[in-house]
Amino acid sequence: MNNIQLYKRKLPTKKSRLALLMFLPLLLFTSVIPANAPDQPSILEGIDILFDAEPRMFPHSWYCKRIGAEAVSLSSEYRNEAMDIINKAIAKYPEDVLFIHLRKIYILQSLTFFDVPYGGTNTKNVVYLTYDNINPERTAPYVEGVFHHEFSSVLFRKFHKKFNKKEWLNINPISFEYGEGGVEAIKQGEASMEFDYNLLAIGFLNKYSQSAFEEDFNVFAQNLFSGGEQFWFIVDTFENINIKAELIIEFYHKINSNFTEEYFRSLAYSQ
Repeated sequence: MNNIQLYKRKLPTKKSRLALLMFLPLLLFTSVIPANAPDQPSILEGIDILFDAEPRMFPHSWYCKRIGAEAVSLSSEYRNEAMDIINKAIAKYPEDVLFIHLRKIYILQSLTFFDVPYGGTNTKNVVYLTYDNINPERTAPYVEGVFHHEFSSVLFRKFHKKFNKKEWLNINPISFEYGEGGVEAIKQGEASMEFDYNLLAIGFLNKYSQSAFEEDFNVFAQNLFSGGEQFWFIVDTFENINIKAELIIEFYHKINSNFTEEYFRSLAYSQ
């Protein structure tokens, strides 16, 4: 039985703002980010990583005809790769944040809800991900990004009072209204996580982030942890993006003091 190790990071010394960087190639994400095998590993005590679809792995209401939750177990040949990806992702969080707020991580071949394939989703303290190594768009950076995307929803539900949502909404254009949610965005083919330079000036990283407030929040959280140098170039270039980044960093800092702008910027060099 393999154990996934958590690595504690030391906070970096304070760095000056990044100089304007040349644009780097964009990572492309294409879907929402919306039983137990003998070799199932666990990360420390109390958090399990599971690769097998189980009969009751989702909340009971998700099995209704309208939602139609379905999952396919991850092939054994991809499990070690998937473990490495998740190990990298969870190493970016202080241990107490994980232990208190995360119980299970499912990494599966596929997830389907509302007859739509999902890259990931979440419940109260569980994150569900997919890792389809055959699909060129389901890369290691994709899977890690989906983890941060979904775990940010878990944390937001528990700490929403620590987030200044009113100021966030005030950044959006006066006439703007979020869409009908992530599911509808997927159905309309608007779930790409690629940065959209037509939207940056008004405070959105991509079209998908306009589908719902929570998705807007999730996309920023995802990029704080795994967006790389290009994300910080965008933060330093576009005022409204910068303000939203500051608000979400403030939120994470209230959860754990190790989450600082300097810390998040340091992650860009560890991609």
